[in-house]
Amino acid sequence: MEVLDRQQALLSNYEVYVVLQEEDHHHKEIKEKRKLRYPENVTTLKFEALQYLNDTPCTTQTAEQISELKKTLAEYELTKAEILQIINLRPKTPVELHFIIEECDERFGMEDLEQLAEIVVNSLPRDDGVEEEEGDEGQDGDEQEADGDAVMNGD
Repeated sequence: MEVLDRQQALLSNYEVYVVLQEEDHHHKEIKEKRKLRYPENVTTLKFEALQYLNDTPCTTQTAEQISELKKTLAEYELTKAEILQIINLRPKTPVELHFIIEECDERFGMEDLEQLAEIVVNSLPRDDGVEEEEGDEGQDGDEQEADGDAVMNGD
């Protein structure tokens, strides 16, 4: 991995994920062939970064999807940082877009925000629908356990 120009570009979570995956694969090949050891702190940093990124939406994205989304978002005159945040966070509601876009009320109407949210939902795959459903079930189970405890304790 070589940094050509530190100030050149911002990277999305997907791009960082791909680089770290490639680096990890390359590291394993070298380790098997030459019995080389990387510094432990570098290995730990890569491991923790990959562990974090595995829990984010970037694992289901592709370069083509991101490229198409960038082209579509170009007509909205968003900053590079705003586009990057949209790619990383995949907002699905206008409310979530308000947190990402600076001076959102002044720049966009509610219809524009709804269109933006729809574009993001249609352009990038989402894998959190299952997680949301599971999260709801877990909460109901906790409530039932709490009710059961109250009965058992005589409360």
